[in-house]
Amino acid sequence: MGKWCWRMMVDKEGLWYRVLKARYGEEGGRLKKGDRHSSAWWQSLCRICEWVGEGVGRWFDSNIRRVVGDGRGTYFWHDIWVGEVPLKIKFPRLFDLSVDNECSVEKMWRIIGAAEGRERLWRRRLFAWEEESVRECSMLLHNIVFQETVEDTWTWLLDHMHGYSVRGAYRFLNTTTELGDSHQAVNIWHQQIPSKVSVFVWRLLRNRLPTKDNFVRRRVISHEDAICVSGCGSQETSNHLFLGCDIFGSLWSQIYTYVL
Repeated sequence: MGKWCWRMMVDKEGLWYRVLKARYGEEGGRLKKGDRHSSAWWQSLCRICEWVGEGVGRWFDSNIRRVVGDGRGTYFWHDIWVGEVPLKIKFPRLFDLSVDNECSVEKMWRIIGAAEGRERLWRRRLFAWEEESVRECSMLLHNIVFQETVEDTWTWLLDHMHGYSVRGAYRFLNTTTELGDSHQAVNIWHQQIPSKVSVFVWRLLRNRLPTKDNFVRRRVISHEDAICVSGCGSQETSNHLFLGCDIFGSLWSQIYTYVL
């Protein structure tokens, strides 16, 4: 299942990618994200790059890279094929001035390498400092060795040999999210603590309690209904209930003092 999802999201020549592109469209070299008019399945799948593994950022995008072969299947501006970020982030001014924001690496190389015709890359004549950015950008292309008989591919940085796997992604997410709480985990799962208490605290630290903000995220209730159950007027979150709420926050503090 994990391999299938991976190929569906990034394999632009695959059948599923083409079907989804026809259904939802493509923007910035990627499939458009689901909106309220999309199916619940597609909306959930799109969120894989954003909120799976809270606290580790855009973990999916950060661990894939485009490996250039012939350069025809890689977006020059949008894909991460050189460096750590897309070139539209590294050279935002040039990206805004580019006539063709969807051009491939191979096409950009042909135009920049030509003696004439470079001016058709940009919407207007460039200033001197912008020309300097073009020269820096050109150096990236000069360092690329194209292979005419090899198609561009995706690589999974966590396992270059075997590629993406659910096990590898799960191990990465668990390791990354639990490193900062390792000392807490030891205390949480202490043998003298009742298991139901350990489970509750574990869910609290990872924001997995059935608070109203989580219900909103899962579209069980609307934003208008996410007010704290105490009636204080603030949005109900785990941090608010246990720390910030004028009513419940003071209650937990008194319980803590009593126990000690």
